Amino acid sequence: MQYANVISWNNVDYSGDADHNPDDAFYTHQILAEGDSWFTFAGMPTSNLLFRMRFRGNTVIVSCAAPGDTIRHMAELAANQALRDAMSASRGSAWDAILLSGGGNDLIDAAKRIIRQSNNSIYPAPRDYCNPAVLQNTLDAIERGYRAIVALRDRSGSACRGKPVIVHTYDWITPRDAAARVFGFPVSGPWLSRALGDRKVPVSKWEEISDYLMDLLANRLLELESGPGKLPNFHVVDTRGTLIPATAGDRYRSFDWLNEIHPTARGYQKLAAKLSARVRQLLPL
Repeated sequence: MQYANVISWNNVDYSGDADHNPDDAFYTHQILAEGDSWFTFAGMPTSNLLFRMRFRGNTVIVSCAAPGDTIRHMAELAANQALRDAMSASRGSAWDAILLSGGGNDLIDAAKRIIRQSNNSIYPAPRDYCNPAVLQNTLDAIERGYRAIVALRDRSGSACRGKPVIVHTYDWITPRDAAARVFGFPVSGPWLSRALGDRKVPVSKWEEISDYLMDLLANRLLELESGPGKLPNFHVVDTRGTLIPATAGDRYRSFDWLNEIHPTARGYQKLAAKLSARVRQLLPL
């Protein structure tokens, strides 16, 4: 097995050599990727899931994820012009598969609206701390984004009609005051812990609520794979339980987590092993 060559869509040069040309005969397989910060190319943090993926033969992954993004919503991913160009027969390649990473940021960013004011009250269930209408609308928006991208894949003039789409769930997050940092200085976040703290949710309930939200998102994605309204050739890799959870209260790197919502390089490697295995099963021989 060998690591894929990951190229930013912005750096693709179809007249160049294999370092920038996904159509070069050097490659056995071509994969298109779009997503949030877990797929971001040349952003912060510098590690991402794509860099850790391994395949048989020479494989190229072209990422449309924009550099430096930390919060990108599914609607933005589905409307991204770079993704539309890359999927088109006139400007893109005959991709063997499409990798998507999305939905986690929608949920995290909406947490300040999803979480109800608690004033330190203890309720019996995680759902009691949530606004059901906002939560439902957020999950519906995530689903619409995935459906829009699959429709884009299968439109007339697509370079990848019917090709497998592979997505991942998000592992369970430990809400904690651990921001993304550059040279030791916080630049973004924390995210979920801030929303919970602002709503005065008891700290003893934070992890339970976080797990509840991540499970709802995972179950919604899994329904798109095998539920009554399932999407064609759509595959979900359930990565929950892959990473060692961060310790509550840790403000910096903790086990497999670099900050509150981003894994370490080792964490990404664990996730990539599961994602790569599913993709290898779906690639043409």
